[in-house]
Amino acid sequence: MSHHNTVFSQILKLLPRHEFSVLANKHDGQRRCDAMNRWTQFVAMATAQLTGRASLPDIESALASQKHLTYHLGSGSIKRTTLSRANQNLSSGFYEELFGKLYARCQSGSPSHKFRFKKKLFSLDASLLDVSLKVFPQAEYNKMKGAYKLHIGLDHDGLIPAFAAVTLGKTGD
Repeated sequence: MSHHNTVFSQILKLLPRHEFSVLANKHDGQRRCDAMNRWTQFVAMATAQLTGRASLPDIESALASQKHLTYHLGSGSIKRTTLSRANQNLSSGFYEELFGKLYARCQSGSPSHKFRFKKKLFSLDASLLDVSLKVFPQAEYNKMKGAYKLHIGLDHDGLIPAFAAVTLGKTGD
């Protein structure tokens, strides 16, 4: 039986695994061998994002139904409690630095414009992300809802985001 790479595995190949591992070791150091590693966490969260999964049990069942594919991606088994613990305890600085490395790669390959401005041109956009007040009481937007605000800066030189920041919903643009 022949093996064919899935679209998801082709997307993951855009991430250099060596750089990913070096960053994981830098941010996490030595972790227990039974703890979820960064790659497994990343595969689970990328799957959730790309397939529109809404909850940890949903992510767990989707990945459990495709065990043979997660094996070929180099990911271990994923339990919702372990994923929850990893999401809660592992530093988000790892993903910020990973984004910076991927952004630098995208910047070098981005197209150029026919017109030029004297100064660098950026566009700023902010979007509200609704969250539950029961889960995120610190994100109170008004008495009835909680929200965070996602700020994105678009660099018009390469048409890729230059920066992203998440703040409380009441923060001004």
